[in-house]
Amino acid sequence: MDSGDGLWQALAMSMRSIFLAAALAFAAHGLRAQDEETESAAEILSDAYAREELGVNELTAPSIQRLFNELELFKPVPVQVIAETDFERTYSNRFQTSLNFGALICDGFFAVVAEQKGLIQNVGRALLRQAKSLAVGQRLSSHANSLLELGLRGDWAELKLELIKTQTGVEEAMVELRDEEMAHMISLGGWLRGFEIGCIVTADDYSPQRAAGLMKPEVMDYFLERLSTLNPRLKDTELVTALITRLETIRKIAADATDRAPSKSEVGQMRELAVEINTIMSARVDQDGRLVKKD
Repeated sequence: MDSGDGLWQALAMSMRSIFLAAALAFAAHGLRAQDEETESAAEILSDAYAREELGVNELTAPSIQRLFNELELFKPVPVQVIAETDFERTYSNRFQTSLNFGALICDGFFAVVAEQKGLIQNVGRALLRQAKSLAVGQRLSSHANSLLELGLRGDWAELKLELIKTQTGVEEAMVELRDEEMAHMISLGGWLRGFEIGCIVTADDYSPQRAAGLMKPEVMDYFLERLSTLNPRLKDTELVTALITRLETIRKIAADATDRAPSKSEVGQMRELAVEINTIMSARVDQDGRLVKKD
């Protein structure tokens, strides 16, 4: 698998990554799972059908080591873009909370790649708040305490190795969610944020290799299919239809560039759409899912 082909899987922000990042947030609070919960999750992971039912597959669960390797394609990380995130923001609905939880995790991984201590701390605090609202995070990897210590020391090489070691425990934590829709929306939020960052970097410093790294149509199709299965009352809201419409447009651009790297102009179009999507993800909405216009 080349770097471009694997990037989209990496940026799908697997549930492994989700709970790995949550471990960073919860480490200071010393949360631990019960042994019987770990055993139950391990049993489920051995069942291929159960894994798929819970959203654990090749598109949503790439290896953490591969994730770090492939994010190298999009260095230097646009740190200012991530720093502008409103880390204090909370959401009134589970859909946006899930999407933005995933986006925060993506920010956390980019912060590690960029070796930014302050950003990691900000992301960790935000993850802690949002994880509580999603009622997740009561499970913690045995490596979690050292993750924070290594980050605070700025020992980035060891931090990456420690993150990779958490693979099995994080996957078990994912299974304990037992909520396929929420798992997919968290994963989608991370992928959308990663795609936005990738487009920003590529548009600012274009190369065919980077542009090719943005292309993974099957992942776009996968998430569009997941969005199509949402409850009609949610799917038909302005919030969700705005996301789907823009993602479908990105998919069309990808279809036009099937056998080649997208051009700089096409990358610019995707960047604009990706920024719009991430703005919509964090937009204020009313109780009917209508976007609240800013004054």
